[in-house]
Amino acid sequence: MSLFAIQRLATTWFWTAEWMTDMEGMQKKAEKVVEDPSNELWSPLVDKVLIPLGQITLIILLAYIALRYVDRVIDRLLNISRFHQKKGATLNRLIKSTARYAICFIAIIAVLEKLDVPVTSILAGAGIVGLAVGFGAQNLVKDVISGFFIIFDNQMDLGDYVQINGNIEGTVEEIGLRVTKIREFSQRLHYVSNGEITRVTNYNRDRMRPLVGVTVPYEADQELVQRTLHDINEDLSRRLAPYVIEPFSLFGVTNIQHDGVEYTIMGVVTPEEYWMVEREMRKTIVRVFHEKGIEIAYPRQILVPSQDLRPIFPVVPQNEKKPEEQKRKEIETEPSREKGDVPEGEDG
Repeated sequence: MSLFAIQRLATTWFWTAEWMTDMEGMQKKAEKVVEDPSNELWSPLVDKVLIPLGQITLIILLAYIALRYVDRVIDRLLNISRFHQKKGATLNRLIKSTARYAICFIAIIAVLEKLDVPVTSILAGAGIVGLAVGFGAQNLVKDVISGFFIIFDNQMDLGDYVQINGNIEGTVEEIGLRVTKIREFSQRLHYVSNGEITRVTNYNRDRMRPLVGVTVPYEADQELVQRTLHDINEDLSRRLAPYVIEPFSLFGVTNIQHDGVEYTIMGVVTPEEYWMVEREMRKTIVRVFHEKGIEIAYPRQILVPSQDLRPIFPVVPQNEKKPEEQKRKEIETEPSREKGDVPEGEDG
């Protein structure tokens, strides 16, 4: 008998034995089903299909309820807390966004466990991938960390008027973990990465000092100007009293310019009304100065004619010659006389 025939016979015997074993197993399974049909038929269906399906449905339902009511819970917690209104509005969006991500992540992990998916291996692989991505996305990590510090250091809140890095100025519309949105007065919207924010100038922190300067000519009555500015300060302090923290005062002569003397008035007001107060200060100065007849300086030139002006060096007219020069010219122009020449009209 050849080797090929022996190998074929062995393979046939192996498959026959396996088939016989399967037949015996199927026979035993059939006998168990006949003996206890309810347990043997429905138990695997319940254990392997219905119970996991019900658990997955319950997880999805709980996640939906959590996502629906998490906003209300966060709003209520921030309302009963001692956060400032702007601070609460800033944290509101951040906490809601983080809570939604957390709920969705937990729900997905729970569903995968019920489906017998190896969650541990997936998380381990995701951790390795996240570590590699972290090394490659250092700017993203920097933005997120900077965003946390901006929020918890209370550098700025929603609605604050700020200046970013000395060149972007506007109102804060949103502070996220990665990007901060600043809208200018012209309504242009700037998206600034949190990692690029190195200097924040906030115009909405407790108090602001409006400073308004006015320049009057040198010829003006300086005593009258100072008395008028004192009256203006008293009027502003009285009319703007709800917004005034420190009364308005005259800071004095702050500059001597080529066109006149500069005076500055100032005060301390609430930050929300800072711009309105400065506009009102300028308008009041112009109105009162006009009523008092005080002129506000502007670039000008004054020409004063005088009859006493004399030239330093005397100017000789062109038709007037000096005596010496006239004599010299006469000598040069006199006709020369030679021997024997007799002028006309003269006898010999």
